[in-house]
Amino acid sequence: MVADAPSVSRVVGQLRYLFEERPELSGASPSELARWLSREDRMARARSRDPLGSRDAVEAAAARLDDRITEAMVADALAQLRS
Repeated sequence: MVADAPSVSRVVGQLRYLFEERPELSGASPSELARWLSREDRMARARSRDPLGSRDAVEAAAARLDDRITEAMVADALAQLRS
């Protein structure tokens, strides 16, 4: 289960991976990146609660979860990456 809360250092790692996989997102704003990472986080938490659930069921469950990755966390992570 994905229970541990995200931290700035974890967001740094997620951004590194994201920019490697999707280089076009490296110029995205902290707000856009926070939305992207939050969706991925919600989907991972929903999937961990229902590993065999359909994609529709997992997406519905993810939509009911709160965002844990904030724009401020992403801005701090970006500052660390770029320093």
